[in-house]
Amino acid sequence: MIYIWIRRTVDWADEVAALDQLTDPWLIPKVPLWNSTFDMTFQRFRYRLGQIAELNHSRVAGARRAEWEEIPDGALVLPADDDDWFAPDAARTLGQGLDPGVTGYLWPSRWFEVPIDVRHRIHLLRRRLFPSTAPKWTCSTNNYAVVKGPGAKPLLGSHLDASRWFDGQLESGTGAVKRIDAELSVANRTLGSQTTLSQRRLTIRRSELVRKFRRYRRLYDHPPPPELDWCRPYLKLMSELMGELGLR
Repeated sequence: MIYIWIRRTVDWADEVAALDQLTDPWLIPKVPLWNSTFDMTFQRFRYRLGQIAELNHSRVAGARRAEWEEIPDGALVLPADDDDWFAPDAARTLGQGLDPGVTGYLWPSRWFEVPIDVRHRIHLLRRRLFPSTAPKWTCSTNNYAVVKGPGAKPLLGSHLDASRWFDGQLESGTGAVKRIDAELSVANRTLGSQTTLSQRRLTIRRSELVRKFRRYRRLYDHPPPPELDWCRPYLKLMSELMGELGLR
């Protein structure tokens, strides 16, 4: 059995409790702006995102979502945020490639997203024109897995820590990391994602939020590339959710 572990959990179903559980100081000030801009609260929107991701996770053969304490030592753990998706054969593919002595597994990162800002837009354009351009981080939100053991939780809890560790292992050639040449996951960076909203700024303008909203409404209407065709049902659900989200 391979386990899916959600890094940070918020009880989005309880809209009052959810606000008390938010910890990102850059995100917290944006929630009132969201709730005054849209006719669906930020909490409700995030709850719906979580439902879509949970449906996706339930369809990953050979994997189970679990709390950290429920995962036995030695098990392979797939980290994710509560809105990210995995291919239905992700666990099976990883299971077939398990090697003794390997602690971490890495595969290409794929995203559904709208550029965060101009610099991000330029980076995405560069990667489109020059596919060999390296990503900013080796490990993104859910394109890696780590065997549970001493020191594993910080790597699974932070893709930045994981990137530094994976890079070090790959450079030193220890054999602790194995690359998997398969499209096993998608990071779904939504309008309600922390990175989309926070951007290390305490405030954003309503016009900026509305502009991103309109771009995201178009994003999920496009069919996925052939190698990500398994995302089609979840893109449809995201399109429906964005269709329900309206401006006040």
